Amino acid sequence: MSHTYDTKNTGCPIGCRYCVITKVNCRRQLWNKKTLLGLNKAVTILNAPPDLEDKQAVKDFYDFPLHLLRGDIVGFNAISDPFWPKYRKQLDYFLDNVSKIAKLVVCVTKFNISDEMMQRLSKIPNFRLNVSITGLDSIENTKTKDRLETFAKAKKYGVKAFPIIHPYIAGMSDLSFLAELKKMGYDYVDVKGLRYNHETMKNWMPEESQKYYIGTNEEEILPEDGWREKIQQAGMVLKVLKDWYQEGQELVPKITEEEAKADAEKILQLANITSSDTDEAVIKALIKRKM
Repeated sequence: MSHTYDTKNTGCPIGCRYCVITKVNCRRQLWNKKTLLGLNKAVTILNAPPDLEDKQAVKDFYDFPLHLLRGDIVGFNAISDPFWPKYRKQLDYFLDNVSKIAKLVVCVTKFNISDEMMQRLSKIPNFRLNVSITGLDSIENTKTKDRLETFAKAKKYGVKAFPIIHPYIAGMSDLSFLAELKKMGYDYVDVKGLRYNHETMKNWMPEESQKYYIGTNEEEILPEDGWREKIQQAGMVLKVLKDWYQEGQELVPKITEEEAKADAEKILQLANITSSDTDEAVIKALIKRKM
């Protein structure tokens, strides 16, 4: 179940110039080994095949034993945007099938989601929408105004949505959208840092911003340059995404610790661990959220 992530023939339409899949060596090498599953402390992620012409990769996707995801919080398509129309068939398969066995099914997106899709999502009680809104319009192929429109649609159709600033880039991220989110009724936001690769990012990043990141060796860095104060000034509260998943209701189904450990052992054979935390912490979180 290992397939090369060919960015020339597949990739992602958003084209973020900081993309960890294509612009950061440690992540590109990771996803070139296997693409089917990703794993972090918040979710297990089932990825559609990057190349839909690869018949074996497509077969592996549909043959994946979904029962390993029982009781988990499961995301779709971390290596591209889950709402890219190219993957609509695979997204429908994910929503129809994984939602029946998971505690939650989630998508992280930068797309301006259609009303038709938003209506579909509203009918899945355990679906959660995470919208990556960064204030980095000059280096992404979608705009902040489109992300704000997606949040407005989520409110209109009753889809539970959460803003995540991913990544925040010191000296570049324009956080003026926070006030608009607050007006819409969004109270919480999460913030993630940047993995910096000098060779692929130096041409577009101002020198004043680069000083925060040079020498960080592609580690995820979140400089303390005043972003916390901007969140507070907007009347919003910082909340970790995985905590937002857990709040407000008792999540089911739950499985036993023995079952969770057995599932985790099999998942680890297929998954890339993509967290900046330790492998041990990620595995512990996987077992805990399935119980």
